[in-house]
Amino acid sequence: MSTALSILYLSLNEEDVFGQSLESVQSIADEIVVIDSGSSDSTVQIAESAGATVYHRPLKNWGEQRNWGLEKCQHPWILVVDCDEVCTAELIESLKEWKQSEHHEQQPYSFKRVHFFKGKRMNFSGLQNDYVVRLLPKGVKYEELNVHEKVHSSSKRLKGNMFHYTYKNAVHWEQKFRTYAKRQALDYEKKVGRIGLYYLNVKPSWRFFKHYIIKGGIFDGSRGFEYALWMYRAVKWRYIEVNKLRIK
Repeated sequence: MSTALSILYLSLNEEDVFGQSLESVQSIADEIVVIDSGSSDSTVQIAESAGATVYHRPLKNWGEQRNWGLEKCQHPWILVVDCDEVCTAELIESLKEWKQSEHHEQQPYSFKRVHFFKGKRMNFSGLQNDYVVRLLPKGVKYEELNVHEKVHSSSKRLKGNMFHYTYKNAVHWEQKFRTYAKRQALDYEKKVGRIGLYYLNVKPSWRFFKHYIIKGGIFDGSRGFEYALWMYRAVKWRYIEVNKLRIK
């Protein structure tokens, strides 16, 4: 007996890499489900042309949206993929081999995600050991956070990588991180103390130092410096948004 597999995507204006991502999973997909939260580009058309079932639903938070999407998947196992991620041939072969058996266990599977920044692979910068839990048995849920939702579970490892092409340009990344900051502020507002110099200067500076020095970003050259600088901004913007929530 084999295992049927659903592929789940959440989408919002993801036309750049989405077609390549969908093509990478076609050979293992028994069903492709896309939950779109209002795309104005060709994202929906790309999904439909790949045979996906598309649901239109406003985004409350990423964790809740993923959990809603998991319920829409018909098969007992679901592979969760972001629209800017592409499965490598090695990962697809691992998944094909996995599918050949019947699986009744409730432990998810993880694999390595490899990040690309400004068109080149990042080998350090804190991105070198990013293992993501993405192959899930029906019933496993995400923590319902506004940003960086996760599955809290131990996992088994699969061979192969997933390539992550998250960077388009500086304007796109600033917009992305400012949006993340507003959403993260909703998660952090009750967790942190008064927003002063510690949150606005020390924590962002520590994040830069962590990515650039401790995690080896210096060995990624100028891209490592730029990436660490974006992480500095992301942390600073997050706490600025927390402060905005408190003074409304």
